[in-house]
Amino acid sequence: MSRMTTVDRELKDLIRDVIAAELLEPGSKEMAVAEAVAERGQGSLDSAQREIWERRVLPILSKPLNEQIAIAAIIRRGGYVPRKIQL
Repeated sequence: MSRMTTVDRELKDLIRDVIAAELLEPGSKEMAVAEAVAERGQGSLDSAQREIWERRVLPILSKPLNEQIAIAAIIRRGGYVPRKIQL
């Protein structure tokens, strides 16, 4: 059964930014659910997808994007934090 839903433009843009920043694992359930919401809206999710949305995707979307990008970069570097440069 197909449900008619409205896609929130701001939410869609935020999801695209999170995906572009590689904050969701490519090919993961979280990525698939986020893409579904961006394309078809939250009303298109079934109960299992809604669970993933609420428990694993929304927490990522609710945190400041710039902080998450910085943390992800630190993790990708193996935890290395460059020294602070003062100008």
